[in-house]
Amino acid sequence: MYGFIIINNKMNIFERIIRFILPEKSREVALVLGGGGARGFAHIGAIEALEERGYVIHSVAGTSIGALIGGLWAAGKMKEVKEIVLKLNKKEVLSLMDVSIGLNHLMSGEKLLTVFNQLVGDKKIEDLPVNFCCSASDLVSGKEMVFREGSLKMAMRASISIPCFFKPVKYHRHIYVDGGVHNTLPLDRVERKKGDWLFAVNASAPDRRFAPAFVPKLKKPHEGKFGKILDSLPFHNSDFSENAMNIAVRVANLSVQANAQMAIKLIPPDLCVDIPMDRFGLLDFDKGEEIIQFGKDEMNRKLDEFEGGKS
Repeated sequence: MYGFIIINNKMNIFERIIRFILPEKSREVALVLGGGGARGFAHIGAIEALEERGYVIHSVAGTSIGALIGGLWAAGKMKEVKEIVLKLNKKEVLSLMDVSIGLNHLMSGEKLLTVFNQLVGDKKIEDLPVNFCCSASDLVSGKEMVFREGSLKMAMRASISIPCFFKPVKYHRHIYVDGGVHNTLPLDRVERKKGDWLFAVNASAPDRRFAPAFVPKLKKPHEGKFGKILDSLPFHNSDFSENAMNIAVRVANLSVQANAQMAIKLIPPDLCVDIPMDRFGLLDFDKGEEIIQFGKDEMNRKLDEFEGGKS
């Protein structure tokens, strides 16, 4: 027993010497925050979990809601952002959306710009205390635009401009819409540092299950002459789920999911938190508390796996 204690103590001393000579890998993180509408509120919880566990975010890149949360975090406004999110209800969401139907949009986004101005004023991206960039899509050139300098509020507003919903941002003879068109999860844009970790929060992850609305339903033929007439009508034989709008939305969602999955395959992050698209809706902005907690729980779960795998 005594000999075991001596050996055990020697092992502990040996481990301490090794750790002194070969220190643990840096806890610095390059963080990538993806687009996903209201699901992006999960970014707030994910960042909280990282900071509470001693990780240092030295660089952040985002698209759409990821650009918004990432930019405001980089500007030191996370507390204010969370307070706003937790107060949102359906009435306030509609107010912030600022419905103003035009030829190219349903919402002007002017009220959002007012909120951005109150939070960050005329801050420049290059003056932020941490490295930040965000992606938008330029309709003029057809290329991705990565903002690494200039007006922070303009860059965030451009990145969140969901096509046909928000009014596009016109700037220097360019027209910008949501960065998710080109780069939903900008793993290739975040600034890296030697020895850091690449972490991501994918707010447009694949669905957890098949879309039930599109599963074909067996239909029994109607009886009688009138029933035969009903069965012959084209609209009667079509499921409501198969209408053009539902199909367009479903195809758009699958395209966004595929965009993010391709980014992950090309540049695999060390850790990726997934927020499935069917877990929360694009416009569930009134579920802020639940979505933030989901993001925090998922990040903590992933960190448990990640840290366990390192040991």
